[in-house]
Amino acid sequence: MFKNIINSVATKGIVAVINFIILIFSSKYLGVSSRGEISILILNIAIIQIINEIFTGYSLVYFIPTYNLKKILVTGILYTLIACSICNSVFYILKKQLPNYEWLSYFISLIIILNTFNCVVILAKQKIRLYNFLNIIQPIILLIGLVISTLVYKNYRFTAFFYPMLISFIVAFTISMVATFKLILASKTTLHFSIKPIFINGFFCQMAVLMHIACNRYSYYLLPNSADVGLYSSASSLIESILIICNGISPVLLSKIANQGNTERNQQLTLSLSKLSFVISVVGVGLIAILPNTFFVFMLGADFICIKYYMLLYAPGILMISFMAIISHYFSALGKLKTILVCNSFGFIATICLAPLLIKNMGIEGAAITANIAYLLNAITMGYVFFKTNKLSVTHLIFVKKDILSLKELIKNKEGV
Repeated sequence: MFKNIINSVATKGIVAVINFIILIFSSKYLGVSSRGEISILILNIAIIQIINEIFTGYSLVYFIPTYNLKKILVTGILYTLIACSICNSVFYILKKQLPNYEWLSYFISLIIILNTFNCVVILAKQKIRLYNFLNIIQPIILLIGLVISTLVYKNYRFTAFFYPMLISFIVAFTISMVATFKLILASKTTLHFSIKPIFINGFFCQMAVLMHIACNRYSYYLLPNSADVGLYSSASSLIESILIICNGISPVLLSKIANQGNTERNQQLTLSLSKLSFVISVVGVGLIAILPNTFFVFMLGADFICIKYYMLLYAPGILMISFMAIISHYFSALGKLKTILVCNSFGFIATICLAPLLIKNMGIEGAAITANIAYLLNAITMGYVFFKTNKLSVTHLIFVKKDILSLKELIKNKEGV
């Protein structure tokens, strides 16, 4: 498991660097308003994906080891076609789609969701290297396309980002689809299959994800103009790159616990990795604080002169995520999606109540403060439930002896069991 974690973290690190370069190019050459349009497009797709992943999302990792994979795939594809069509139609009716990109937005959302569905299957089968490769290849192709569009074809509009993004996901989907079919051919066809538990688990999981995303992204719809959305979303994306460790550990731990169950060693390992993720994230925030503001202005352009301030203002929320996300994946691996939903609901309710008021009076600052409060509430409730259900003392947060032993064991034992 340790080797998988190192590979996964390295992958997330590479992806974070690539995404940072993408952000620099799109900000510097397309401007803050285009960054706002890009953020709205990605948010719309994320919401559609959340609804769709009631069946096709990461909650499936809990079922794939014991369910008929062929039936899962066929049902998932049919569900995706229906859900994607309905959700995009709703966005069109509400006039939330980007003008003149309605059909293309539908197509790209469909491809992205199907690619993620394939990646879920690949992760559940513990094909970590392939999973990591698919996470890298898509942003690499997007970056190459963006560079060609801006530097070669001198395209400084939204389309310079959109079409490379579309091509990158088509390539990733093609690779993941071939890999998934190979896994189906190698899987047992005699395993049972039931839609109801998948939908129940998926519903609770995706509602929890929606509430988690809304803690920050809901503000995009409340900010007064695309320039503010572009500035705040860019600040969020940059500071969220600190979650490399968290994002690298979480899927590997999810796959491990889903296949091994809730052992005492996995409980301790979850807590140890959560604390490690938090500490490393604190160091990351410190490094960003040291960098001069002129560095970010030079990299992104004059429109982003306040971006470091907003990054640091949003940083406490990121630190909360770095701790609670690994515990959240622990509950997800055990199929305890109701627990995650209840915990995330505290932050979601706070966001709905506070965001309109704080953004109206404080603008982008209000959006960041709202997110910090929401993520703090989520982290407190998630941590409380984890400690209570596993009968752990609060002193486990302070003392590190067991963490050191747990991490040493993880490093020495290649299988992590």
